[in-house]
Amino acid sequence: MDLALVDDSLAGWVCTRLHPEDRMGEVCVLAVDPRHQRRGVGTALMEHSFERVRAAGMAMVMVETGEDPGHAPARAAYEARGFERWPVARYFKDLDGP
Repeated sequence: MDLALVDDSLAGWVCTRLHPEDRMGEVCVLAVDPRHQRRGVGTALMEHSFERVRAAGMAMVMVETGEDPGHAPARAAYEARGFERWPVARYFKDLDGP
C-alpha cells in the first residue's frame, strides 16, 4: 500500500497486487479523499502503482470497478489513463443459498 500526503494530511492511497503467473499487476484499491479529488492525486497514485508493476517485470496492469452510476467517475478516470474495458463474465454463488 502506498499513501499520498498533501500538507502532511492523508489525501489518498493505492494498493497494488502482483500476479506473476499472468505477468500482470492489479490496482486493487485506489481511494482519494473527496477534498482532494480532481487535483491529480488519483493520477499520481495510479502512476506510482504502474511503476511498481513495471519494476516487478509485469507486462500489463488491470483494475476493476462497478458498473453502477456511482462508479462512473472511476471508469472515466481509468479510461482516461488508457485502460480498455474487456468483456468478462464474473459469476458468484451464495453458499448459503440453493
